Amino acid sequence: MASLIDIFGRGNNAYFSKGPISRLSFMRLQNNLLDTASTHTSAKYLTFSELNPLRTQDGRLAFTTYEEVADAIGRPYVKDEKAQIADFDPAAHYPNLVFLGLDLQQGRVDGGPQLGDYTGVPYFALDVTSSHYDTLKTSLASAGLKHTPTRVDLTLPHSESAIYSQARSLLDWNNRNRFCSSCGGRTLSTHGGAKVVCPPADKGVPRQRACSTRIGLHNQAFPRTDPTVVIAPISADSKRVLLGRGRRWPENYFSCLSGFVEPGESLETATRREAYEEAGVNVDRVQIHSSQPWPYPSTMLIGAMAQCVEWGEEISYPESELEEAKWFELGEIQHALKHGANPMWEPPIKGYTGLRVPPSQLMAHQVLKGVLRLFHR
Repeated sequence: MASLIDIFGRGNNAYFSKGPISRLSFMRLQNNLLDTASTHTSAKYLTFSELNPLRTQDGRLAFTTYEEVADAIGRPYVKDEKAQIADFDPAAHYPNLVFLGLDLQQGRVDGGPQLGDYTGVPYFALDVTSSHYDTLKTSLASAGLKHTPTRVDLTLPHSESAIYSQARSLLDWNNRNRFCSSCGGRTLSTHGGAKVVCPPADKGVPRQRACSTRIGLHNQAFPRTDPTVVIAPISADSKRVLLGRGRRWPENYFSCLSGFVEPGESLETATRREAYEEAGVNVDRVQIHSSQPWPYPSTMLIGAMAQCVEWGEEISYPESELEEAKWFELGEIQHALKHGANPMWEPPIKGYTGLRVPPSQLMAHQVLKGVLRLFHR
């Protein structure tokens, strides 16, 4: 009897995902547990400046302790959410701080605070961009640590990539939601950094403009994730895959098609639409392969394999987004994945002159591997 593993292989442990931290989201509601976790000697803080993480000189993520950040953040979880809202002062400094979760395995080895039924090492993300943190940043710099600018980072160990992804996405979301989209008032980040609310009063004085978010149960906002399909169109005879090359991409560098899922669309409908809009091909059966978080700023990449109908393989460019699109034999894809896969912003692998494709950390690479597993004999 065939299993899903036989058909699709073992689950794709996507880069930027499935790290050592258990999020334990229910703890975000318990300020006493967060207060204990955030002030414990084992707590690890990953700081960001302009969304760039703190790093060691060899490029690893660098974590600070509560003792190092205490003067800058105080005890942000000492009050419960109700008290925080009642005491809200829009002119005060509130740290952009996110509770990432606990490393339970590390807690069993190295110890950590007892938080309800769990013992683990707490992880937090802290935005130190503002001048409020200048003293802290000077101290970190004197220790040889630096918030390293980066556009897309594929160099981290897999476990650290997941911590980085979660931290960067949530800090970015909090930064983008400092003011209410309905009334324009200053918002308050709560729930361990995973929710923002629009307080009804500032320093105890009711806001003059009534906010529609206060009507019913809509006075809060939660982090958003933008779904994007990453598409590998397969020929009707299952012997070729269509790849595209963007207008600013290096010569001979191709990847899967992609596009955002629009409101009111299923993933399958979005896949069919994007395949046609980008390359003019008509696909019918869509099979979801796997997914990957993408923290730039907060996208969920959803890999999809889609088979063309027999009459729908002719390439055209309805949206004119691509420089070119081409059909490639499965053998060419296999060779490129094995010998020519690296980031487009790097030069080709030395000595390689064939088709170039994305590296294994990217969703497109994993979808193409899935196609080969199913169809390449």
